Amino acid sequence: MEIQGGNLAVMCIFHLQCVPIIATIPWYSTMLPLLFVLLVRGCKDLATDLGRRRSDGQINRRPCDILTPEGFKTVKWKDVRVGDILQVHKDQVIPADLLLLCSTEPHSLCYVETADIDGETNLKFRQALSATHTELNGDSVKQNLAAFDCSDSKILQNCGKLKLKNTQVEMLLNKTVLVILLFMITTALLLAVGAGLFEYRVPLSNWQRDSSPPYLGFITFWGYIILLSPSMPMSLYITFEVIHMVHCLLIGWDIEMYWEDNNSPAQARTTTLNEELGQVGHLLSDKTGTLTQNRLLFRQCFIAGHIYGDMSKELKPLDLSWNRFSCGGLKFSDQRLVDKLRERSSPECQEFFTALALCHTVMSEWRDGLPHYQAASPDEEALVCAARELGWVFLSRTRETLTISEMGLTRNYQLLALLDFTSKRRRMSVLVRDPGGQLKLYCKGADIVVLERLQRDWPLQESTERALELFAQGCLRTLCVAVRSVPEALWTEWSRTLSQAGTSTGNQETVLEEIYDQMEKDLTLLGVTAIEDRLQEGVPETIATLRRAGLKVWVLTGDKTETAVNVGYACKLMDPDTILIQGEELRQLLESPSPDVHVMSKEPEVWITDRRAVKSKAALVVSGPELAEMTKAPEWGAKFVALSDQCQSVLCCRVTPAQKAEVVEMVRKHSTSITMAIGDGANDVNMIKTAHIGVGLCGVEGSQAVQNAAFALAQFSFLRRLLLVHGH
Repeated sequence: MEIQGGNLAVMCIFHLQCVPIIATIPWYSTMLPLLFVLLVRGCKDLATDLGRRRSDGQINRRPCDILTPEGFKTVKWKDVRVGDILQVHKDQVIPADLLLLCSTEPHSLCYVETADIDGETNLKFRQALSATHTELNGDSVKQNLAAFDCSDSKILQNCGKLKLKNTQVEMLLNKTVLVILLFMITTALLLAVGAGLFEYRVPLSNWQRDSSPPYLGFITFWGYIILLSPSMPMSLYITFEVIHMVHCLLIGWDIEMYWEDNNSPAQARTTTLNEELGQVGHLLSDKTGTLTQNRLLFRQCFIAGHIYGDMSKELKPLDLSWNRFSCGGLKFSDQRLVDKLRERSSPECQEFFTALALCHTVMSEWRDGLPHYQAASPDEEALVCAARELGWVFLSRTRETLTISEMGLTRNYQLLALLDFTSKRRRMSVLVRDPGGQLKLYCKGADIVVLERLQRDWPLQESTERALELFAQGCLRTLCVAVRSVPEALWTEWSRTLSQAGTSTGNQETVLEEIYDQMEKDLTLLGVTAIEDRLQEGVPETIATLRRAGLKVWVLTGDKTETAVNVGYACKLMDPDTILIQGEELRQLLESPSPDVHVMSKEPEVWITDRRAVKSKAALVVSGPELAEMTKAPEWGAKFVALSDQCQSVLCCRVTPAQKAEVVEMVRKHSTSITMAIGDGANDVNMIKTAHIGVGLCGVEGSQAVQNAAFALAQFSFLRRLLLVHGH
C-alpha cells in the first residue's frame, strides 16, 4: 500500500502528541482518523490483491504431466522446474518455455497457438530438433523439455517493467498537502517566535520558571503544530477511496458496456486511475483486432489482367454443390472465375490457385469428412479456404510432400524447400516438384517486395498497379502471388549452398536471407489477392465522437501506407477533405526551425481566411523507418508531437510492436496531456504499460493485454462510454 504525503504528515503529528510537554490535545484525536483512513485504503487494496492472487492461483494450479521414474505424473504448474520433461496434450496451454522433443504427428510436427504471446489466434509451425522447435509459455497445442520458467519465460520478458502510475488529481492533492504543511510550519514558527519574545519581555514566573525564552519558543512551536494539525484534509483521502471503489463498481455494472457474445463485462482493474478518464488528450490505438474484427475474408483477386469478385454487400451466392470438399462461408461472388476453373479454360487461373493451395504452412484437420485448416496467419487461412471452395483443395502435408485436389484430381507435389516468412522478408515461398517432374517456386508476399523481384519489363504492369490501387481504396489487404520455373542444375547448386548454410556458425538468419534472395528472383506474376478485414461495429462513430470531444486519435498499424490510409477514412479517423502530410513534405516540416502545417497547404487563401479551421483538416502519415529516425533525433520527436497537435489525427504505418511503445513514450515526453493506449494482443502490452492509462480488449485474442491494462473492454466502441460518461 502506497504511503501518501498526508498520511505521513499525520503520522508525524501523532508521534509529537506522544510527548507530554508539547501535547495540546489527546493523542487518539489524531490517531483514530488516521487509522480509519489506513483501514479503508487497506481494505480496498486487500480486495484488489486477493482478486489478483485468486487469478494467479487459478493459473498456478493448472495441471500438467511431467515424467518421473515411475512414469508420467500430474502436477501443478507451479511445481514445474527447468529440466523437467513434460507431456502436453492437444489444446493444452504451455506451462513454460519448452523444447520440443517429439510429438505424435509424423516427423514430430506440431502447431501452437500464440494468442497470449503476439495476439495472433492462428497456429505456428514447430518441429523437433530444428531451428523452430521452441514453444513458449502461453502457447497452446507431445513431450517437451522445460527450458525457461517463471520470470525467465519469454511471455514475461516481453511484458516490460511494471510502472507505478499516479494520477494528476493524486499529485495535486499531495501538492496541496505540502502547501498546507508549509503554511502550518510558517504559522507555528511565527507564533513560537512571538511567544518567545513575549516571555523575554514579560516573564511568566508561574510557567516553567527555569526555562529560557528560546527553549519555550521551541516547545511552543511544536505545540502550535499540533493545534494546527486539524487543517490537514484527512477526510478528503477517505472520500477519494470511497469514490474510487464505487466508480469501479459502476463501470463493471454498466450494462451498455457488456458484450453478450462472449459474456464480457467492462472491468476496472485498478481503482487509482478513474479520474484520469476525463482528462485523456491522446488516444493511441492498435488496428488489427482492435479496430477490426481480425476475421479475414477473401473478396477479390486480379489474374491475367482481370479483376474477379464483387464488393457489394448483397452478394449473389455461388453454386458450389459440385465441390464435395466445400465447407461454406465463402464471401466471394463471381461466376466467371468459377466457370473458367471448372472448364479449365484459363491456365493462368489454374496456376494462381495452385499457388494458393501449395504456398503456405497450413495444417489440415479432417472433421466429418471435410478438411478444416489451422494457419500461421489469418491471411493464409483465408486464401487456402478460398482455394478449397473454388476447387483447389489442400488435403495434407508431410515433411516431404504436399497433397492437393485440383477439381477432384488428387496430385502429390514433392516439397523440396520452404522459404519461411519473416517480418523483415515480408514474403514466403515453396519450392516443389510437380507430378510431371518440373521444379517450380511459388512465392507470395507484400506487393512492394514481390513486384521488385519480377522479370524485367513484366507484362500487365499498369493494370496490376491499377488493381492494387483499387483494392487499397476498398480497404482490402493485398498479397502478390508469383511463380518461377527452376532448372535442375540451379536447384542442385542452390540446395548445396542451403545445406552448407544450415551448419554455419555465423549469423545464420542473414545468410539464409541472402540464399533465399538468390532463388526468389526473375519471378512471373500470377495475380493479386484482396482480403477484407472488417471494422468492428461502431468503430467509425466512436472515433468521430472522440474527435469531436477534442481527443487526438493516433492509429498504429503494420499495414502498408495505402491500405492504412483507406482504413483511416473508413473508420472516420480522417475526413474526405483531409490534407495528408507525409513523406518528403513531413521531412521538410521536421527540418524547419519552427514547423507549422499551414506552410504545406495547397490552398493558401483558405489558410489565411481561417488557419485554425484548415489545420483541423490535416493529418500526419508516418512510416516505421521515419519513426525510427525520430527516436534517434529527439528534436524531431518534439517537432512531430507539436505538429500532431495542429492536426486532426495521426496514422503510423509499417510499425513494429516495439515502435508502438516508443511512439507512446514520445508523446508522453513531449506533451503534457494524458495518454491512453488500447490494444488486444501481447504485442501491445508494452504500449499499454507505457501510456498513462492502458485499455485491453478481451475477445478472440489472448489475455495478456487485459491482464496488463487498467481497464478491460470487449469492444472498441465501448471506449466512447468509458471516456465520455464514466470519465466525466
